[in-house]
Amino acid sequence: MIGLLISVLIFNLIAFKMNKRLLPSQVVQIWTFTIAFQMLFDLIVEFKFNSYWYFEPGVDWAELISRTVLIPPVNMIFLNLYPFEKKSD
Repeated sequence: MIGLLISVLIFNLIAFKMNKRLLPSQVVQIWTFTIAFQMLFDLIVEFKFNSYWYFEPGVDWAELISRTVLIPPVNMIFLNLYPFEKKSD
């Protein structure tokens, strides 16, 4: 759990320090879409296919931290470094 909290802190610091291209509205859209898509996918996999109950049935509350505050900064880093303009030779 300590490793998860440290990685959340590090990824969020990196994502917001190196953000040069994304507008604040785009950051909100990235976070919203990432969280909504992750939760939708998890609901489908868990309740339709019964695939997430490895050790015990029910909600794993520790995973909520990684899904809401760890994955969106990774997407911000990726989209900030993505080459949107085509470079001509």
